[in-house]
Amino acid sequence: MEEAKILGAIENILFMAGEPVEVAELSRALGVPKERLDALLEAEIRRREAGDGLCIRRIEGSVQLCTRPKYAELIVETLGEKNEEALSRAMLETLSIIAYRQPVTREEVEQIRGVGSSYTIGALLEKGLIEEAGRKEALGRPKLYATSAVFLRYFDLTSLAELPPLPEAEPGETIV
Repeated sequence: MEEAKILGAIENILFMAGEPVEVAELSRALGVPKERLDALLEAEIRRREAGDGLCIRRIEGSVQLCTRPKYAELIVETLGEKNEEALSRAMLETLSIIAYRQPVTREEVEQIRGVGSSYTIGALLEKGLIEEAGRKEALGRPKLYATSAVFLRYFDLTSLAELPPLPEAEPGETIV
């Protein structure tokens, strides 16, 4: 398949998906070796950086078609604000702990926060910002939680490596 057709197919798939699509899945669907697809995607991402249209972002092993932040105000003005509830302080605290300590159990989150976190973890699961990441090999086999691809998109990150470093803790102080 020629390069222009591959890129056209990718753009259409990403547009319809509305969320990240794994590069391996695109490779399989298009019958293009993953290495070739990665190279084409990198060239297309760089080419689109210089333009004003939609861009393609990498999010871990996936790619997504995205709007540009510089058009956010115009988009909201034209289409209206998304009716998404802002994250509460408790949600942000819990999310920070999970992001930096993942995978982590609810009990470990509560130990750090000093308060119950069942409701907050449930709300973060409902929003898709975190997900179950297995079970801990411990008494009762508690659930482990980790951040999701939705978390990366929400905070405009391509990977967890882009999280800012934690500040140094003062003696006797616990930081996430």
